[in-house]
Amino acid sequence: MTDDNFAGGRDDIGKAHAVPITVPVSNVNPAGETNRDSAIFNRSGALVPPYDPGTLCMLFEHSNALRQNVDAYAVNIDGNGHRFEPVIDLESDDVEDVIRDAMLLDRVHESGGDMSMVVQPSEQEIADRIETLRAEMRVERQRLSTFFEFACIDEPFTALRKKSRQDKEVMGNAYWEVLRNTLGEPAQFNYIPAFTVRLLPRESDPVETTIKVKRSVLTVSDETVMRFFRRYIQVFEGRTVYFKEYGDERVMSAATGKYYDDVERLKAEEPHARAASEIIHFAIHSSQSPYGAPRWAGTMISVIGSRQSEEVNQMYFGNKSVPPLAILVSGGRLSKESVTKVRDFIETKIRGKDNFHSVLILEALPSGTDALDSANGRMKIELVPLTMAQHNDALFQNYDERNIDKIGTQFRLPRMLRGDIRDFNRSTSESALEFAEMQVFAPERNDFDFVMNRKVLPDLGIRFHTFASNSPNIGNPIDLTDMITKLVGASILTPEEARELAKGVFNRDFKRIDEVWARVPPDLLKAGIVPADEIGGFESLDAGDDAGASDDAGDDAGDVEQSKRVRIGARYRDASGKQDMRKLARDLVKFREILDDEAERARANDIAIEREREAVQVIQLSGEEYADLVGHQ
Repeated sequence: MTDDNFAGGRDDIGKAHAVPITVPVSNVNPAGETNRDSAIFNRSGALVPPYDPGTLCMLFEHSNALRQNVDAYAVNIDGNGHRFEPVIDLESDDVEDVIRDAMLLDRVHESGGDMSMVVQPSEQEIADRIETLRAEMRVERQRLSTFFEFACIDEPFTALRKKSRQDKEVMGNAYWEVLRNTLGEPAQFNYIPAFTVRLLPRESDPVETTIKVKRSVLTVSDETVMRFFRRYIQVFEGRTVYFKEYGDERVMSAATGKYYDDVERLKAEEPHARAASEIIHFAIHSSQSPYGAPRWAGTMISVIGSRQSEEVNQMYFGNKSVPPLAILVSGGRLSKESVTKVRDFIETKIRGKDNFHSVLILEALPSGTDALDSANGRMKIELVPLTMAQHNDALFQNYDERNIDKIGTQFRLPRMLRGDIRDFNRSTSESALEFAEMQVFAPERNDFDFVMNRKVLPDLGIRFHTFASNSPNIGNPIDLTDMITKLVGASILTPEEARELAKGVFNRDFKRIDEVWARVPPDLLKAGIVPADEIGGFESLDAGDDAGASDDAGDDAGDVEQSKRVRIGARYRDASGKQDMRKLARDLVKFREILDDEAERARANDIAIEREREAVQVIQLSGEEYADLVGHQ
């Protein structure tokens, strides 16, 4: 795709709608069982992963500690959706400077770096470019929203991200198939089960390819680079499919992995083969392999040990070896009839409330052969409980708990995010969430956003927006509200800026207020100072004389209400039209001193009124007290 097409001009958009845009059929093999086609991988020359993906999947599904960690990653990193942030804020105060610098940079690039040939952009050119950008950015944002809404056919984009995150955390690798339309733009993403994919060796010869490089915030250019690509192979249930690395512009057969000069040549050589689609490979970096490695690989023994301890405890219920009671006969023996009677009594006669008071009668014979000598024999029957020898609870509980903690530390997640809320209060839980967000989740989101902004969005022709993953709102809305209120009250924030921050409190966007007062700190607004759009500075609501404000600022504070308000406007600009910030600051300091003097005068007046009120006191006396007081006088 040429740079002109990338620029997204009106003619190019018209041409794009004039031809049918189609998306090829996906080449991904559906998955349902563990891959057993290692022989095919070996014959194809695929690289052997450091850890068998099928075994990792089995351990994950049978572990009592991995699922909650992986789910916490998927939900907090990829489960909150995304947004599109403009690279240029057209409402900012310095937007003209940003556009001027960008246009100047483009002209320098076009002139080959010769500054003497560069003409500074005029004010009219800058204004025209801003208006053009406003329309282009609206159209581009709509394109982005539509693309990501339909980027996946059978599921939302967030679901694709969460499934890929699970593969990445369980096996260290995740794969997307990228299908392009007839314009060469990405049109669809498909999930590829990671356990069915292997990497082929990287090619020894570099390939010339074209990438998109930003020249300025306004312009993107095509640059030719040399890259070493690799192929990927997917094998499932005996079916083999080849993929090429994302960004590889060559035509490759999905059936054989062979490269061709063009699609026509592919169809001539392999009539039933389709052109290979591209793969985006997400991996947790491994120092010893081009494959990724799961972050819990160091605790694999703990995962296996916890599983085996659970199996031992389960076997205890099915193969209990210590009975609860033993019948001991000393100096004699139980007859066969008594043994049968005891067995039947235990199995049938002690169950239910009707048999609650049933009595077992045991009869025994002495050890002698003559039953008549039983009176001289010593025979004793004892019922000995064996419950002390039985396990009262599961085995290896401390071992299993330590294993769960070790696995959690590999993911660097606090217990609360793993479903364990013991020993947590509001303060510790907020600290734990902030730690996980700053140290774990946010960096992972940034890595994913980089792939979107560096690979996918440039191929879509996006220039004025970036992809940004949303984060959960972990702040305390009450604290945030108090902070915003204090900052607005101190005139540090304007109402417009406060409304922007309040989005995090209510988790919604507010309608923009296009009024002057929304962009003025409250103290200045109360003083009658508002922005003057025609001069870009500030101007008083009072159209008083320019020279009066500074001269009257030092007058008696009692006459401040009659003094003329500070007027900040054209007189605070020098000959070149730039604001004289030193003069503006001096007058603002004087204005603050006037307000302080007025506040001090008001406090002194209040004190005087209070003293006067306390000096006049009415004392109520009875008749006797009054007569006694007069008599003493």
